[in-house]
Amino acid sequence: MSMTTDLKILAKDWSWLIDLDQFTLIEVSPFGDLFLRDSSGAFCLLDINQGELQYAQVAGSDPAVLFPMAFDMVIALDYLKAGVLPEDGQCFGYKSQLVAGGSLESANVYVATAAEYISFMGDFHYQIKDVADGETVMLKVVNHKVVQ
Repeated sequence: MSMTTDLKILAKDWSWLIDLDQFTLIEVSPFGDLFLRDSSGAFCLLDINQGELQYAQVAGSDPAVLFPMAFDMVIALDYLKAGVLPEDGQCFGYKSQLVAGGSLESANVYVATAAEYISFMGDFHYQIKDVADGETVMLKVVNHKVVQ
């Protein structure tokens, strides 16, 4: 995904969690996570699969070192070997979400349009943000056009 992608458009469905004006998009991981720099210069990751903003715990600027799970090429290679082949503007998506018990197995993975998946995951996490572990939820899925 292009580094010039407007974060305010790409992550608009995450504005409930972070102030998008305070961040710059650096890179999108193969799993749709957003590697960001905040207004103070600190690196962080908007982990769209876990639904949280994580700040780097070590020094440096290499996303694979700072956030090894989000840029884990071993997991990505397994998906590629299984025939899940994202192209530019796409990422790996999970059919059953990881926070809802979905697995990292390739059978649970599909090729997603990154903008749509990032948007969907923002809305998904917004809907479950106040749900305690083990509670039953009913999600509302609304088909809306994603602006890229």
